[in-house]
Amino acid sequence: MRKRPSLLILELTSETREDKSEGWLLWELMRILELKNYVRFEKVRGKRDFLDLLDSARENYIHIAAHGVRHRGRTSLLTPREAKILPEELKGLWATRRRKPELIVLSACYAGHADLIKPLSDAGCRYIVAPLNETYWDDAALFSTIFYKILLSEGKSPWISYKRAILGVKAAFSNLSGAWRFYEKGHPVFIE
Repeated sequence: MRKRPSLLILELTSETREDKSEGWLLWELMRILELKNYVRFEKVRGKRDFLDLLDSARENYIHIAAHGVRHRGRTSLLTPREAKILPEELKGLWATRRRKPELIVLSACYAGHADLIKPLSDAGCRYIVAPLNETYWDDAALFSTIFYKILLSEGKSPWISYKRAILGVKAAFSNLSGAWRFYEKGHPVFIE
């Protein structure tokens, strides 16, 4: 039997300030779906903590629950204290590692733009999933839960999991926010 891959959820939103947490909701849903043994949850305290956790992660799949902003054509992730994580700060990740994460899902608004995708892809992550536009936290959690259920429970590839999740969610919830996109080796892959 094939060993199930593992998932790391990095939570960068501030539940105390916002009264909600997409990453924590995703973790709870994974627990309810009896997938918690394949998931590790980490609450991120700041920029350095995030970069260290991301760089040292041993999981195949990483989910980054964060806020994203796009200003003057540049995309940034935000830490719980609103510090910006710029795309250039992601360069050099996993430089000394032979085994790199296979998939990163960014649930932050605007995270699906090339300036944020490129450094993660260049660092060796093969697949990236992220929204191009603003996405609401509940839509991100809904999409992510279905995506990971297919990926972890059914053992499908990231592409098949993405395709089935996006088509299923859009059929059931036609106004899903985000305009999610799938990237392989830094290039967008479109559903035909």
